Amino acid sequence: MTDTQQFLSEAKKIIKHERADNGGRYDGKKACDKLVRLLESRNPAMGNLPHSLGDFWLNTYILPAADAVNEPTDAHLEKLSACNAFLAGEDDENDCLTDDDWKTLQELVNYEAEDLPLDTLEKMMGIIVDKGIL
Repeated sequence: MTDTQQFLSEAKKIIKHERADNGGRYDGKKACDKLVRLLESRNPAMGNLPHSLGDFWLNTYILPAADAVNEPTDAHLEKLSACNAFLAGEDDENDCLTDDDWKTLQELVNYEAEDLPLDTLEKMMGIIVDKGIL
């Protein structure tokens, strides 16, 4: 199982438990907050970057959604999974992130660069360059 598949599997378990543990009263915002914590817990050596990416995801895709109580959609979950792959220095070849998303990721990486492991920083910047953002 790849890291991306494992992340998606764990995320879907969180969503499933959030639905089951609350007697049918699913709270999409609460589930999405837990998914951000999953992103953070899987990337502990990355300083504040996972939290910043999680905030970006919440504020860009989850909170403005028309049906926020039923978030995350599969498309939004894929975006968070792509962020997780990016944090690992991997390009998951999933083109679900837009050019604006990549520009924001580049800005967040630049802001957090001094606290990131050099090898991972180089991989992330390489992905950003490959996407044509720089």
